[in-house]
Amino acid sequence: MPASGMTPTLGHVYRLDKQLQADRGYKLDDLRERDHAIGQGCTGADDTECLLQWLEVAATEDDGASGGWLNEEHAALMLRLAALFFGLLTMTGFLLASDRALINVFLLLLIFVLLPLLTSVAAAWAMFRSVRGSPPAVFPLNPARFVTRHALPDKRYLKESSSVLRLLLLKYGQEFGALFAVGVMMAFLGLLAFNDFSFVWGSTFGFSDALVARFTSLLASPWSALLSSAMVSPEVIADTRYHAAQFDLSQMSADSRRGWWPFLFMCLAVYALLPRLLLWFASRRAYRKEVRRALLAVPGASGVLARMRAPVVTTRAIDSDHVDVETPTMICEEGAVLLDWAGAMDQASVEIKVQHKLRAGLGSPADDLDSIELINRLQPVQLLVAVKAWEPPMADLADVLAEINGVSRCSLQLVSLAGREMGESSFRDWQKFARQLPFVTTEVVPLGGQ
Repeated sequence: MPASGMTPTLGHVYRLDKQLQADRGYKLDDLRERDHAIGQGCTGADDTECLLQWLEVAATEDDGASGGWLNEEHAALMLRLAALFFGLLTMTGFLLASDRALINVFLLLLIFVLLPLLTSVAAAWAMFRSVRGSPPAVFPLNPARFVTRHALPDKRYLKESSSVLRLLLLKYGQEFGALFAVGVMMAFLGLLAFNDFSFVWGSTFGFSDALVARFTSLLASPWSALLSSAMVSPEVIADTRYHAAQFDLSQMSADSRRGWWPFLFMCLAVYALLPRLLLWFASRRAYRKEVRRALLAVPGASGVLARMRAPVVTTRAIDSDHVDVETPTMICEEGAVLLDWAGAMDQASVEIKVQHKLRAGLGSPADDLDSIELINRLQPVQLLVAVKAWEPPMADLADVLAEINGVSRCSLQLVSLAGREMGESSFRDWQKFARQLPFVTTEVVPLGGQ
C-alpha cells in the first residue's frame, strides 16, 4: 500500500522497531533483495515515506498494538466527549448555583478566563522546553495519560520514546482544553437564551468604577476596534456595582444587568479558547516533526534505507574457474568529497563515485592535515567519511573532523565486514559520535562489506 502523503504516528515507530527485530532471523542477502525491490517504488520519496512504504510491504504480522476495542483512537474520543461535557457541566453549575441569578463578573473571569489562560502559559512553557530537549516533569494527573497508556504496546516504550510521548501528551492536552472551553461557551450562550441572569461586580477591595473601566477596556483591546458592542461602557459598570447587603436591585436597569455578556463571551473566546487552539496547532506540528525524527532514529532504520537505495550485487559464472562480480556504484551529488578513514573503502562492496577522494587515518599527522586543508579549500556541499563500522569511534577521527571549516553536511559511511551485518549497539555508538561532530547536518549510513 503506498505511503505517499501518510503521516507517521507513534504506532509506526513501534511497528518499525518490531519488524526490524523480526528481520534478524533472515539472511542478509534475502533482506537486500527484498528491500531493494521495495525501494523501486520509492523513487523521489523522502526517508520517512520510504520507511512507511517499507513497513507496509515488509510487515509480516500484525503488531497487536491496537488490539481490543479500547485503543488510542477510542480513548481519545472518550476524553474529547468528556472534555466537552465537563465544560458544559461546569458553566451550567456555576450559573445555576448563583444566588438570585446574580453572576459575579470577577468570579467568572477568575474561574473561566484567568485559570485557563495561566494553564495555557504553563503548557506553552512546557512545549518550549520539550522542543529544546529539556522538558519539565509532566503533571501526574494529566488526563492525556489515559490516551497514551493505550497508545503504547509496552510500558518500556515510555523511556525509549519519551520525547514523542511528551509532545503527544501536550497535543492531546491542548485539544481537550479547547473542547472544554467550547463546552463552557456553549453553556454560557445556551443558558442566557432561556434564563434571566444579572451580571454584577463587587469586591471587598475598594475598586473604583474608573479602575474597573480601565481593566475591562484593557481586556477588550484585542477586539475593541472590530466589536465595539462587546465592550462594557462606564455607565453599565457604574450601574451594576453590587454589595452583599444590597437586596433591592430595582435601580439596576435590565439592559445594564445583561450588558456584560458580550464582553464576557469574547473574553472566553480570546483568552480561554484561542490560546488552546494555537497551542494545539503548534503541538501537532512539533509532534509530527518529533515522530519523523524518532522513526528515522530507530536502530536499523538507516540500514533499511541503505538497502532500499543501493543496487543489488549480482554474480555471473562464466565457467567453473571464473566468477565475474559486478561491483555496484553509488553516485553522489556533484560537489561531494569522500574522506576514506583508515582504509575503510578497501572493505566496501559499494564504490562511491565522487570527484575528489582523500585518505586519512593511516599516514602521519602531517598527511591528515594536508587532507583537511584540501577539504577546507574545496568547501564541498557534502563530506562523505568512510569508516570501519566494526571499530568503535576514535578520538583522532573526531579531532580531524573538528578542524574542517565551511562544511555544513557530513555523512558517515559505515563499512561492515564481509558477510556480517552491523550490530545495533555499534550503530548507536556511531550515531552518538555523529551528534557530537561540528556540522549542521550529520547522518549515519551503513554500507556493505566485500
